[in-house]
Amino acid sequence: MFVSSIFHRFSLLAILALTAPMTLSEPLTPLSTAVDAAWQRSPLARTLEARRDESLAGRQSAQSWIAGSPTVGLSQRSDRWNNQNGFRETEVSVSAPIWLPGQKSAREALANISSDELDAQIINTRLLIAGEVREQLWAVAAAREELAEAQDHQRHLDALAADVMRRVKAGDLARSDGLLAQQEVLAAKNAITAAQNRLHISMARYMTLTGQQNIPVPEPEPIAMAMQEPHPKMLFAQKSMQRSQTSLKTVRATRSDPPTVGLLMRRQQDGFATSSNQSVGIAVQIPFGTDARNRPLETAALTRIETSKAEAAQAESMLLSDIELARQQLLASKQGLEAATERVALTREHTELIAKAFRLGERGLNELLRSRAISHEADVAARQQRVAVGLAHARLNQALGIIP
Repeated sequence: MFVSSIFHRFSLLAILALTAPMTLSEPLTPLSTAVDAAWQRSPLARTLEARRDESLAGRQSAQSWIAGSPTVGLSQRSDRWNNQNGFRETEVSVSAPIWLPGQKSAREALANISSDELDAQIINTRLLIAGEVREQLWAVAAAREELAEAQDHQRHLDALAADVMRRVKAGDLARSDGLLAQQEVLAAKNAITAAQNRLHISMARYMTLTGQQNIPVPEPEPIAMAMQEPHPKMLFAQKSMQRSQTSLKTVRATRSDPPTVGLLMRRQQDGFATSSNQSVGIAVQIPFGTDARNRPLETAALTRIETSKAEAAQAESMLLSDIELARQQLLASKQGLEAATERVALTREHTELIAKAFRLGERGLNELLRSRAISHEADVAARQQRVAVGLAHARLNQALGIIP
């Protein structure tokens, strides 16, 4: 009931809260491919996939009526070492612990919900890996944009420095202006080197995560209209809670160790002159449950239930917070892009006016270089803001539980 109410409230809040105008279409192939590659390289993913066989073995074991390994016994008695009257007795027994009906059904229910919990954990882990891929992909995009703008800025400075040197040779400008222009070109080259290093770092991290060398140019993801139902995080929390509750039921159904049932065959000869007798018997051993055995198991199961309830409530709160934060970041990034685009237009117009005045001798080189530096900063900000919009799209889909 607790988890059902969480999902019901969650669905209504998610649908009412989201205002994105786009409908989620098919995921981008490069992103889904990258997520698949990262999944294959993840040690945790490999561990969870390997646990599928473990879960299957647990379910098969829970379906067996035998609670442990069968045992075979053999015993012999004779009087050959004392009276030597020909007394012989041989006994062969086979025994095994057997689950009671209530114990067996409880174990089967626990094995089934444990398998469901593992499946939910795998889905949630894939969502987490998708988030890492999204972050690294847009980190590469940001580094690429930074390098592209640095290179573009250097091209403008190279052209300006060539023009300044021609005017210095012609005597229109002082030698100091030529040196200043060359210094700016060298500074731009250093900026390119730094941008290349940052790009190499981000690409190395991406390749470590996915193993892919060809990194596609990311495109903003279409935004989902509503949260994924059920959300992978909430699904995992729900299954963990159900497993804890089923574990408590199993503990209460298994108040004692399973009884042991045995079948024995005995052959007995009382003397040399007598014939042997054979008999068949059944043995049953029923253990008694005690508080020393059951109380620790029951309290541990109750503790797991309380922990899972708290984790489910925390997951609900965090998901709502993450979705709202992602929506605010998307809105802020779009507003920032509008302001950055307007600033680029203004700075470019200002730089063109200063450049024209510089060519006419009405403004100095320092003013032109300052104007170009401001224009360069505006271009960098606009490029990075476009990346921020794409990253905000990815983070909102991530918060909504959308797996590429």
